[in-house]
Amino acid sequence: MDVGWMTPPPKNTDTNSTTTTANTHQPPRALRSGDFDLLDDDLSSTPISARLESDEKILWSSHSKETEGIFEVTTHVGGKHRLCLENGKHFKDDGLQRHIGWAIRVRKQARALREDVVGPDQERALELVNWAEALGEEWESLLDHYGYLRDRETTHTVMSTSIMSRVVRWTILEGLSLFLIAFCQVMYLRKFFEKRRYL
Repeated sequence: MDVGWMTPPPKNTDTNSTTTTANTHQPPRALRSGDFDLLDDDLSSTPISARLESDEKILWSSHSKETEGIFEVTTHVGGKHRLCLENGKHFKDDGLQRHIGWAIRVRKQARALREDVVGPDQERALELVNWAEALGEEWESLLDHYGYLRDRETTHTVMSTSIMSRVVRWTILEGLSLFLIAFCQVMYLRKFFEKRRYL
């Protein structure tokens, strides 16, 4: 099972969970960014691999044994792009299911200055826009990771509730068993002393 969050892409873009298709009504370049995170802390990350690919080539790929990764790629608008999350295809497969949180975002690239409008104010404005976009991207990535932490918390809460209910059931069963054994011992000793009194 994959867990994911997707922010809406710019208008005129059609997406599904692993493929992003953009048409040519957008500016000539688009920024594709996102991240992934292995949610199962107790499982090895060795079989996990992630990559972003287009029809022509692989645009980004994770390194082996990474439990999480962040990517940001500037691509031409149009074509199909896939975020591929694999469990054991390229690396050693241990046959275990893993939960992976992922996110992918598609944004228009910041517009550049016109060649006839160049000056220190315009350059400073463009620099501020770029900083704001970078900050926004980091913020989105941080929100994704908080979402992954909430998923981990939910998983661990379900697991700890299940363990606690088993412990409570076992404790009740153990208490009833001890009570039954104690009752049988009392009855046995009572009969034993009654027989000795009659002798």
